[in-house]
Amino acid sequence: MTFTHGTLENEILNAVWTMEENGVNTKNISVNEVLTEINKTGNIRAYTTVKTVMDRLADKNLLKRQKFGKKFCYKSVETREEMAATAINKLAGQYFNNDVRSLMKALEKQCTSMKV
Repeated sequence: MTFTHGTLENEILNAVWTMEENGVNTKNISVNEVLTEINKTGNIRAYTTVKTVMDRLADKNLLKRQKFGKKFCYKSVETREEMAATAINKLAGQYFNNDVRSLMKALEKQCTSMKV
């Protein structure tokens, strides 16, 4: 699984997760629904751009794509929490010898220095 995502890929994944978490068409989220969710932020995107990126996310196995009539609908492969856990474990493996506690200490130190 790829952990490097572009900005629009992240926007789309977050929109899909938000809709799924809110119970909006959890089995068949359309491109139009994602487009509407993304455009709420004021960052207006074109339908064809969002459709292309959603198809690429399906090719990367981050979204499932299913055809309903003439349109495709999508669903996340993993929840936000599942993907985050995988990313955290990968980060811990790369920089902290698989020690998640050391990663947590580094994050805590970073938060303290940022006064978050």
